[in-house]
Amino acid sequence: RNLAEIAKKLSSRAGYVAGAGNLCPKHQEPLKLFCQEDQTAICVVCDRSHAHRAHNVSPIEEATQECKEQIQSKLKSLKDERERLQGLKLTGEKRSQ
Repeated sequence: RNLAEIAKKLSSRAGYVAGAGNLCPKHQEPLKLFCQEDQTAICVVCDRSHAHRAHNVSPIEEATQECKEQIQSKLKSLKDERERLQGLKLTGEKRSQ
């Protein structure tokens, strides 16, 4: 669920950057970066500020792609687990019959 929420944030932020260009409320610069520690989009000026200087920051498009890949990986493992559990359920039902 947490990854899905982050992906939604990133997708909406990436859409703003690619589209109308959502601006940093503090510096009026485009939000092009994603701060991993704060889980928020930031501008280049914010990246250089004391607030984010030591934080792990990546381009917002890259962070979006990484998050999507993590979600897809988790989804695949959940689907595999569901299939395994459905198989066990079917086996149990056959035994009880």
